[in-house]
Order: sequence, then structure tokens, then C-alpha cells
Amino acid sequence: MKNGLIAKSMIFGIVVLFIGAGVASAYTAKSLSPQPMNRGNILYVGGSGLGNYTTIQEAVNNATNGDTVFVYNNTYTENVDTKLKKITLLGEDRDTTIITGSAANPVLKIGTSDTTLSGFTLIGTPTGIIIQVASLSENIFITNNLIKDGSNGIVLSATTSKVTITGNTIKNNAFIGIQLQSSSYDIIQGNTIENNGAQGIDLSLNSNHNSILNNSIMNNAKEAILISGIASTENSIEGNNIYQNQIGVRFTSAGSNKIQSNNIEGSVMEGVLLQTSKENTIEMNNFIDNNRQATFKLSSRNTWDANYWSTWIGLKLSAPIFQKFPKVILGGVRLNFDKNPAKEPYNISAVL
Repeated sequence: MKNGLIAKSMIFGIVVLFIGAGVASAYTAKSLSPQPMNRGNILYVGGSGLGNYTTIQEAVNNATNGDTVFVYNNTYTENVDTKLKKITLLGEDRDTTIITGSAANPVLKIGTSDTTLSGFTLIGTPTGIIIQVASLSENIFITNNLIKDGSNGIVLSATTSKVTITGNTIKNNAFIGIQLQSSSYDIIQGNTIENNGAQGIDLSLNSNHNSILNNSIMNNAKEAILISGIASTENSIEGNNIYQNQIGVRFTSAGSNKIQSNNIEGSVMEGVLLQTSKENTIEMNNFIDNNRQATFKLSSRNTWDANYWSTWIGLKLSAPIFQKFPKVILGGVRLNFDKNPAKEPYNISAVL
């Protein structure tokens, strides 16, 4: 019987190691929130032993707070809602434990706080959200999943907070890879976000104190990262590889945010675009071969410092006088300056 004492001990060990290792391997610069340690029962889905459930939703309905729902490799055609259950959903293997849902509801809805999702492939439709975290939820962990082919990959609803999204691949969605709507104190770290039809990551309304760290954000049809709203402040974008998007990073009416130590390369339009945004800091980034490295519109009191610019005159002309020239950032009829442009690119690599 798969849900005997030995199996239960083995699965509990997998829960702890799987989630902990996925987070630890993806992050080096800052401490993450403590990981959940569910100590309840283990409910099994898709196995052959006595008491296994045939659908994930059936197991969720019978779970209680603190339980783990362990899902064996298979393809499950259903839309799952965790409702008010504070549980862990754990797939046996990310590539072969697959949930496909219809567009009527999110493929998977996380309905309350203290919930963990790890080890699944989740496949949506171009008109439906794949993962939605309900309002007022916090202490959510979404780790080591493949999330693809929906409208939006992950949506954090208004008033969510302390959501950790790590080690996922989020790709080929019709619109946005990860969307935050008035969500705060979240960590988006160590993910691959690529080939989405609009933004890779979109923070809007009152989304503040979020950390976007060490992600690889590539080939998105619009911005790799978009932050908008006058209350979207104190967000940090650090250590990311931002490559071949239409725009690397765009702020719209967003202030007091930081763009630091990122590779911003090959943007079809701007590497960084600031619009009606003020008091942001852009420092120690690599701006390499963007169509236009950076610009600003109706924006003031932004700080540009110690960035590497592949188009800086000091790299093109070696005479000592040119080494003292600042890098000029054009903003219509106004100018900003990086007075300390770096002479060599920084060694920045996203941790995946």
C-alpha cells in the first residue's frame, strides 16, 4: 500500500527536500522567507494503492490544513481550486505530472494563505489564467513548475503579499508571464520567463516592496519588466538577465524603485524607459546593444550611476579626455548623465 508508513515518510522527505532545494539553489544574495513545513497527513492522487484519489480536486476537498496532496505522474484534465485549505500540492515529477484546464476558471486557484505548489506542468488556454492567487492570501510558495500556454501565467490578485515565486519556467502565454496587482513584499526569483505575448513581469497599481531577482527574462513581445502606478514604490530589480525583449524595463508613474546589477541587452526599442517617473536609481547595470540604451520622458530626479554602456564614447575613443566624459541619457530636450560609466561590463549572471 503506497500510503503506508514507509511511503508516508519518504514523501514527507521529498516535500522538505524538493521545496527547500529548489529555493536554495536559485538565490544567493538575500535571505528568503522561511519555508513551510506541513506536518499533516499525506493524500495520494493517481497511484494504485488503496485509498488513492483519482482527481486532484477530490483529494483537495478531503484535505485539512497542514496536509500534503502528493500527485503521481500522469495527465490530469481538471481545474483545481484549493479553496480555504492551507496545504501543499506536490507533483511527483515536474515534466510528467501535468494539469491541463479549461478557460472557464484558472487551471489552479490558490484560495488562501500558507499554501505551496511545486513540481507540476500546468497548461492553460490562450483565454484563461493558469495560476491565480486569491486576494488577502500571503505566505504562498510557487516553486519548480512549468507554466505555459495560458493567457497569463501567474496572477497575484489585489492585496496579496509575501508570495515567493522561484525556479519556475513561465513561457508561451498570450499576455503576461507574472502579473502583480496591488501585491507587496513578494519575491520573484530564479525563474525563466520567455516568449510571452506581452510583459514578462507586470507590477501595477499599488505593488510595492517587491524583489525581482536573478531571473532570465527573454524574448517577450513587450516589456521584460513593467512597473506602473504612483504607489508602486520600493521595488528592486537586481541580478536579472534581460535579453531581446521589445523594452527591457519600463516605469510608468513609478517612483523610488531600484534597477541594479542587471544585464539589459538586445532590446528592440529601449533598454530602460522612464515615463513620468521620479527618484528611481539605475546603477551598475550592463546596457549592451539595445536599439536605444535608455531614455526618459517627463521624469525627474532619477539617478544613473556606474552603468556599463556599450555605446559610451569613452569605449570608442581611447584618448584620456574621452575617459572623463559622462554618458549622456537623452530625454527629449532634457539630459540626464551617468557621470561614472563603467569601462568594462560587470560579471552578472542570473542564478537558475
